[in-house]
Amino acid sequence: MSPKTKEQNEEIRQKTAAAIKEAALELFGKFGYHSTSISQISKAAGVSKGLMYSYFDSKQDLLYNIMLEAMEEGEHLLNGALASSEDPYEQLVQIVEMSIKWVTENLHHWKLLTSLAFQMDVLKGFEELMQEKQGNAMVQAVSLFERLGVEEPLEEAMVFGAMLDGMMLQYMQMEENYPLEKMKQHILKKIKPKQQS
Repeated sequence: MSPKTKEQNEEIRQKTAAAIKEAALELFGKFGYHSTSISQISKAAGVSKGLMYSYFDSKQDLLYNIMLEAMEEGEHLLNGALASSEDPYEQLVQIVEMSIKWVTENLHHWKLLTSLAFQMDVLKGFEELMQEKQGNAMVQAVSLFERLGVEEPLEEAMVFGAMLDGMMLQYMQMEENYPLEKMKQHILKKIKPKQQS
């Protein structure tokens, strides 16, 4: 058997890190962050505790990586929507479409991530990073509503975010019983500029 190439080793490393993160997220969502041990995570991921520490320094570091990855996925989604068109309304449409696709295709994952946000003290230490990422997204959203010519772009951007978050939370709770397409159309109608209506 020939030795593995550098690329093969890196692929194995990435798969192992992903398995650890997914196992941790599953356990954090099921038992709570504070009640989940490193031993439980390593067992669920199918790796030794020692090997797990070669990937993540601590449970806090593991959580940080999970949250950072989710925020980076969000940034990637936003950048993709902004690159899809020059028209601000079409960019907002893409944000809605991509958000729905993102959550519906990874529903279990997003339910677990959302459950973390409601666990007391879990996100301590992440506030600064989260505020920075959310602030950047808000600046982009406000810019889109400014370009649409609305009177209160900050408020419109905040309402847009609240509608999108609310729709996704309700979908997570109700799944196929939630009228997702109907609510998507309702949001798009609400944000459509008057001259385009």
